[in-house]
Amino acid sequence: MVKRYAIEAGTAVLALCAVMFLLLTGSGLALRVSAATTSTTDQTVVRIDNAGKALVRGTIESIAPGMIVVKSWGGNWTADIEAGAQILPALANDDIFQFKVGDYVGVQGTVDTNAAFTIDTTIVRDWTYGAAVTAERKQNVAAAREASLAAPKNYTGAASGVSGQSFTLTIKGVANTVNVASDAEVVNRNWLALPIGSIRDGDAVRVWGVNSSGTIAATIVRDTSLPATSTVP
Repeated sequence: MVKRYAIEAGTAVLALCAVMFLLLTGSGLALRVSAATTSTTDQTVVRIDNAGKALVRGTIESIAPGMIVVKSWGGNWTADIEAGAQILPALANDDIFQFKVGDYVGVQGTVDTNAAFTIDTTIVRDWTYGAAVTAERKQNVAAAREASLAAPKNYTGAASGVSGQSFTLTIKGVANTVNVASDAEVVNRNWLALPIGSIRDGDAVRVWGVNSSGTIAATIVRDTSLPATSTVP
């Protein structure tokens, strides 16, 4: 009886391997595999239809220009990211290097019949990154609201000459010096943390703080020009 079960299990594995081989070499067979664990973001999923349209979900193994490797059902899948592909969430600004090894992602596209376990990818979504930036935005917005109670006055102008923790903010033609406290909130327009050195000359910047004879002691600095192409979903 044990021998019979062993033979049947071996036959099943060989059959499944054959399906994968035929599929990845363009046979047109369809495959749907979903190995769910304890939560939605722990699932490894591989779905491929008769037209070769594919969905793969798993964790990032590695990241390189124009490509990520996703560990999912059956092994590692290479996602070649096509020009014009959607990189989601939008807060990533089409930059896959915002993502990290170990993040849970989903990729969609078409199976490359010339390379095993490879997908010509048109959509990449990183759920781990999405949850992290949403939490960061909420935290920064809440902190900014609290800080603005102490310094409700805010000033909007064009930034220039960033040096260390200071820069110039020109408001209606008048130059003001902005000194940024070490514990100040410095964020981009999406309320995500921004190194002060990333503020560019000419950027539209809003500063909360106390202005004393042209010198602003800033508690909140928000660069509303950065990122240039981002949209808040």
